Amino acid sequence: MASVNDLPEEILEYILCLISPYNDLRSCRQVCHRWYTCCQGVVEKRKSRFFSALKVGCVKWFSPAYPSHIIPISRRYSHSACVFESSMYVFGGCTSTNTTFNDLWRFDLGLHEWTRLLTTGTYPSPKAYASMVTWNNCLVLFGGWTHPSLYPLHQQWVLFSELHVYDIIGNRWTQLYYPGSPPPTAGHSASVHGSVMVVFGGLQKQEGTFASTNDVFCLDLVRQYWFKPVVSEPVPKPRYGHSQIKLDERHVLILAGCGGSNKLYSDIWLLTIPDNIYNRSAKWHWEQIHVEESEHMPSQMWYNPACKVGNSVVVLSTRGTSSAAAGGNMSQLLVPGSVRRQPANVWIPPVQHPEVQPHEHPCVERHQLEPNVNGQRGFLRPGIHPADQAGSSSDENDDGNIQGVHGGQGMPGRGRPRPSIRPNASSDRERRLQVLSRMKERLRELSRQQEPSVATLIKPSPSRSTVIPHMLDISHVVSHKEARWWPVNQANGVQTCIGLPPQPSLLYSLVLGRGHLIMFGGIPHDPTGGQGQETVSNTVIFVSAPSSSYFAA
Repeated sequence: MASVNDLPEEILEYILCLISPYNDLRSCRQVCHRWYTCCQGVVEKRKSRFFSALKVGCVKWFSPAYPSHIIPISRRYSHSACVFESSMYVFGGCTSTNTTFNDLWRFDLGLHEWTRLLTTGTYPSPKAYASMVTWNNCLVLFGGWTHPSLYPLHQQWVLFSELHVYDIIGNRWTQLYYPGSPPPTAGHSASVHGSVMVVFGGLQKQEGTFASTNDVFCLDLVRQYWFKPVVSEPVPKPRYGHSQIKLDERHVLILAGCGGSNKLYSDIWLLTIPDNIYNRSAKWHWEQIHVEESEHMPSQMWYNPACKVGNSVVVLSTRGTSSAAAGGNMSQLLVPGSVRRQPANVWIPPVQHPEVQPHEHPCVERHQLEPNVNGQRGFLRPGIHPADQAGSSSDENDDGNIQGVHGGQGMPGRGRPRPSIRPNASSDRERRLQVLSRMKERLRELSRQQEPSVATLIKPSPSRSTVIPHMLDISHVVSHKEARWWPVNQANGVQTCIGLPPQPSLLYSLVLGRGHLIMFGGIPHDPTGGQGQETVSNTVIFVSAPSSSYFAA
């Protein structure tokens, strides 16, 4: 009788490619040597097919749905995320109201389930814009930013130089104090080379002022101390919000970034680490990379994380030319306060006031038009038109006299009973109704006149603005110091994809899984536009190769 072991390897590989590349595929590896070999082939083919799908622009967008009774992770952006084995870990972040978190979540990449880890030890401070990397079954968290409470007023926002290590197996946070620590830093980047964590750039607080930096600091995780290497000239400009890509143990790639208002960068730099990373006298060499075909560069690289896939770097962004005008607002993302409270991307039509004849508008003094403030004058009457409010205000001012309209028989001031019907109330009411009727007709006429122009301004765009993968070829970065942007392939002007691509956003996390990219969180394209809390995302989006192209020729 035939069994599964009698299947050809091609058929067995096809079956294995349909299961989850995490726990399920790991279990299949343990069946026998033949299955182990087939699983290894599936892993390599997944990587190859995903790279080819990104290159031709045909990708699959998938977002898992959660049952109604399950509450996933809260909405956030500027969080820290990294992948360890079959899980993605997410720490901290903040909301659109600058509320920061210090919670740690684990997302099972195979089961698509969120778990909040109730850890022990010394918790990190609530913060965002921190760096988090994996090393030796641990998560290393450094730096970050938080906004102070509303009271007392005029507090400065806080940068951190805290260093915490989370033991994944022991489920415990530990705060470490090593000599030579950098100044409080946020918006920086980090990568691990051997047992050394390399930190570059960020926003720092030095001598009471906040400024971006281009310093390189290294943390020896084994010998437990910080050191600042000697670097060669020229060096990249100070920046934060950039991406740091580890090419190998001796090379680091820095992409884009922001140096402040109107200081947006799209340059690329290569940092070469000496053979002996512990040699304090050896120089670390900076070299700027020549970028070819920059017209295919994404419209935004600042605050858009980049991820290495094969011999390319992937950035998810809209297609177009970078805009320096938009960068003025984006450079304020690290600055809390009112910069995100006023809408900047909402068109508001101008208010057209109706033409009212002089005899239609009663002549009232300024103090009669002032609203009731803290109960100092007047009465709160909901639903009264401003014309009515002005009329009632004059009556209320008359009440302030000791002698009322009834010859002093009432109570002095506001305490006396008011008459149920004011003198000439019926004639005043008829006059105000006539004024309101004419104003209503005038507003209708103005709205009909403005309808074509308003419709033109607020008419939705014919195509929904979405992100697409942009690829930077870095295969010759180390050897020839050159990089090239791949053209964005499109079919009939429409990007070829499966599923619904997400709308443009910033400050999300992008990490590489097993044959796919994982995108989480973020804030809409214009975070300075005062969006509400509901617009911040807590969605997990998988970017992978379509299953139909897995074994395509």
